[in-house]
Amino acid sequence: MRDSPRTLRRNDPGDAIRTIAERYGEPESYCVLGGNVASVSTWRGISFEDQYAAVTRGAGVFPCGGMYYLSVTGPHASDVLNLLTPRRVDLLEVGQAAFVVFTTPEGTVDTEGVVLRVGDDGFHVSIGGEARPPTWLHDAIDHHPGTRVEEVDISSFNIKGSARLPAMAALLAEEFATPLARLGRFRGLRARTRWGARVWVVRTLIGVEMWAAPEDIHLAWRAMVAAPETYAPCGWDVLATYRLECQEFSFFLCPLDIHRGTHLFDVGLGHVVSARKHPPYMGFEALQKPAQAGGRMRIAGLRPTSPDAPCRTVGERLFGGASDGLTGYVTSAGYSPRDRRALCFAHLPVDVPPDGTVRFEDGTTWSVVPLPIPPVRKGDEAP
Repeated sequence: MRDSPRTLRRNDPGDAIRTIAERYGEPESYCVLGGNVASVSTWRGISFEDQYAAVTRGAGVFPCGGMYYLSVTGPHASDVLNLLTPRRVDLLEVGQAAFVVFTTPEGTVDTEGVVLRVGDDGFHVSIGGEARPPTWLHDAIDHHPGTRVEEVDISSFNIKGSARLPAMAALLAEEFATPLARLGRFRGLRARTRWGARVWVVRTLIGVEMWAAPEDIHLAWRAMVAAPETYAPCGWDVLATYRLECQEFSFFLCPLDIHRGTHLFDVGLGHVVSARKHPPYMGFEALQKPAQAGGRMRIAGLRPTSPDAPCRTVGERLFGGASDGLTGYVTSAGYSPRDRRALCFAHLPVDVPPDGTVRFEDGTTWSVVPLPIPPVRKGDEAP
């Protein structure tokens, strides 16, 4: 949508948008995420090209105001979380994090997030997607009524790009530079900012995040906006591009690409089912037989053979397959400077070959490509 949304939920607790707008101008456009959470697509005063350069060769910073944070504490905190996901949360050490998919009884995606163990009996959970607690949280608490679960007043931001670690280090007190440089993936560091605030810094697979009280995240944004030579604020348009080009893993978002209609094994998330995890946990029976589970659809990449093909939009219908009828839809779309053309993620039925083609309603034909979407090669151009 092009106008400022009238009603936002948990949009910007760190006041990042207003702080960024003071230097770069008002947002050019907004996008609506899940759960009526809106965020900025891009800003008037910082080009897509500059944002793309930051996330590929520098430090691009994304506000995370739409996230939902939970604190889970008590002797059975890990047991409560283990009831909600097929991943073994109890194996995390203090300071260790993990990407977690919370599942439904059918073995599909309820929501997703990052779990960080902050103490022997305590966890922080950062939930994306629709910015809400896992649906069956209260049922899990009923099994362990002594566990305390509450929403935490935390905000965050995420830095991506090759200079992300030194960019984060510049916000911290000097003594944390070396521990941050040595921080492993999916590890958290309890640190102090250079203005004295206590924060968690969490390194993920492709980014580094700061989790802190909203007033401290606000001060971090003040510092970053004042240093445009180091930090570039980024919006959801460039995030879509970054996700489509990502080679480290298939970078899906909930509820765009994965949701309650997508079985874990259909969408390539079988790796989040921990080996030898014992029941009960949500979706256990549905996740025991991967060969029989799901089987209705899969996520694929789409790439036009011509660089002149127009960019697509989320939700556009696709045609083809065995019946040559309606066969799927676009879940994510964006422009790839790497490939000099548009790219998409799409839901497709299993009868569409991995190297097949689909077409849009305007007759444009696109190739189905593997995930992660590989860079375009010589010979992929249209004759």
